[in-house]
Amino acid sequence: MNKRAKQLVLACSLPVLILLGLCITPIYTMLTGEEMILQTKPLDPSDPFRGDYVTLRYEAEEVPVGLVDKAVINRIQNQGGPFDVYVLMEKKKGVHTPTRVTLEKPKKGIFLKATINYTDKDNQGQDIAFLDYNLDNYYLEDNTGTEWEKASAKGEILAKLKVNNGYAVLTDITIK
Repeated sequence: MNKRAKQLVLACSLPVLILLGLCITPIYTMLTGEEMILQTKPLDPSDPFRGDYVTLRYEAEEVPVGLVDKAVINRIQNQGGPFDVYVLMEKKKGVHTPTRVTLEKPKKGIFLKATINYTDKDNQGQDIAFLDYNLDNYYLEDNTGTEWEKASAKGEILAKLKVNNGYAVLTDITIK
């Protein structure tokens, strides 16, 4: 094989290798991750261009400031957001809920990596930290979107995740 052919093979194989590399973490998480269930909050999505899907918001995205480490609060006050944090979770009544938000990656327990955006008061006047897990859209079978949209508007959807080392993959949703 001449030099020109080797360069062509290398140039063609590099994008393929990059795309394959992007698949490794999600596949590894699906195979080895621990299952987690999150409660959703009501939300009414509509987008005719994406087909049938449901947009999900989670109760775990609004965490009382009392569960947020002082270092996280100090950083958001001094530097603002967004930045990455780790959210330790605990299973209560079949659903995982946040127990602590920290800058340091936990050594044990089940946790999610999230982005903290800001802190503010909720509708009841409580101080809340607003997080994003990047698990917001779930695509559905054709012609089932209306049923899921109604359940989402009532907050009746549970989201099933696979979690490995803070990385999460949304695997399924169910109506409770």
